[in-house]
Amino acid sequence: MLSAPSSALHRVLPRQTFTRFLRILLPSFVADRIFPEQRTAYRVHPTSYLDGLRGIAAIIVFFCHYTENNFSALIPSYGLNYDRTSSLVQLPYLRIIFSGRPMVHIFFVISGFVLSYKPVQALHSRDLDKCYTTLASSTFRRAFRLFGPCVVSTFLILCMRQIGWLRPARDTLAEELSKWKGAVMHQITWPWSWDVDLKPAYDIHLWTIPIEFAHSMLLFMVLLMLSRVKLHLRMASVFSLIIYCLACGKWAGFEFLAGLFLAEIFVLKSARERDWDSTDREKAQNSKSGIILKTFQIAIILIGLFIGGWPNFEAEKTPGIRYFHSKTPMPFATMDYLAPQKFWFGISAVFMVWAIGELDSLKRFFEGPLAQYCGRISYAVYICHGPVMDLFQGAVIGRPAVPAHGEQEETDFAAAEGLLPDSGVKSVFGISTTFQITVSWFVGLWLLGPLVIWAADIFWRAVDNPIVNLGKKLEMACLDDSEPSPRSQGYSLAA
Repeated sequence: MLSAPSSALHRVLPRQTFTRFLRILLPSFVADRIFPEQRTAYRVHPTSYLDGLRGIAAIIVFFCHYTENNFSALIPSYGLNYDRTSSLVQLPYLRIIFSGRPMVHIFFVISGFVLSYKPVQALHSRDLDKCYTTLASSTFRRAFRLFGPCVVSTFLILCMRQIGWLRPARDTLAEELSKWKGAVMHQITWPWSWDVDLKPAYDIHLWTIPIEFAHSMLLFMVLLMLSRVKLHLRMASVFSLIIYCLACGKWAGFEFLAGLFLAEIFVLKSARERDWDSTDREKAQNSKSGIILKTFQIAIILIGLFIGGWPNFEAEKTPGIRYFHSKTPMPFATMDYLAPQKFWFGISAVFMVWAIGELDSLKRFFEGPLAQYCGRISYAVYICHGPVMDLFQGAVIGRPAVPAHGEQEETDFAAAEGLLPDSGVKSVFGISTTFQITVSWFVGLWLLGPLVIWAADIFWRAVDNPIVNLGKKLEMACLDDSEPSPRSQGYSLAA
């Protein structure tokens, strides 16, 4: 039965329009249950586990920024809180749940893998035309895919600032539009700095987008350059470029090209396994070499998760992490204080992406419905989580009451009730002790998280998907599939 407001809306709007409007506003997994006839079927493909991994990584990025913004006491490594005991969630392995920085490196390795997969498949099938067509299509659509949703989201942030929902704008609308244009042109869509953290205005979390675009173009160029080269020479060339990027301190180039190398390995392995039956596969897994390999891959996952807990500060004091910190090679060891973690995050990301694809249990998890849903909305989560937190975290997380200070006769006396009243989760559970901080963090996450997922789901369907489809339509509209003239054998500028 429809509620009163819904019934009133239903009387105003035609049924079909009302249904479409309601479906847009509801999270897709809720709308699919209410309108099952409109449900979209998603199939699992060979690299679906990478989509699931990217989705879980995007959620962890949100957890990271939520924790850094609201519960900074949980950021140091376990045992390095100087004013209180540490929380259990700060322990190695547990702290991975809000370690967002290594997830960015996983994004880049996955991007290198996924963008390379179809062209590499075509090369292994000796179909150069298909490889070139795929490369041309990916290159044409990449800017729409990456920049389009960011342009829309930052414009929405501008609007929310102007109407006072976010930090009220102090400039006129014309001045704000000029600043927004500058942020779009010289930060969000600025690929010329390669791997410099530009900290874009309107949404600082979009700093990875120009880096993603620039290295996508680098990847396509490398694929094109090596498309006619023999397999072993091509893989040796890519591996050499990977080492060259590390020697130059270019972590993003290393990660994208390592993704290409992993795609080659994946295609080769898939081709070999197509000739196996279930008995051959079982024998290979249960052989001594197979067990050793699985043990090695599990060890890689465990080491990668440990490195993923690398703290933002005082890595040289963190047990275990300080060993990796001391072994950081040049030039990463001296570039800046974040460079050592970028090196180790990149190395562990490459090996973890490879190992997850080899371990059936982990691969099945990332192919499961929860991870796949997170994968579908992953880009929207990355784009939306910052603005949603800015909108709601003040009310949801709040603060404890500030006690009165000073003497009543003094002019600087501030009564707690009038100055900073208590509000939100922090006022209910407190933040005086480590236990209170942990409980407030957990409860706040469960309250704010659904809002982020809901907003991302709507953005995914209302903005992200339509922009992807627009890129495809523009590509098809711009294609020149006409036959060349027999006389000119090419283009003619004659009227």
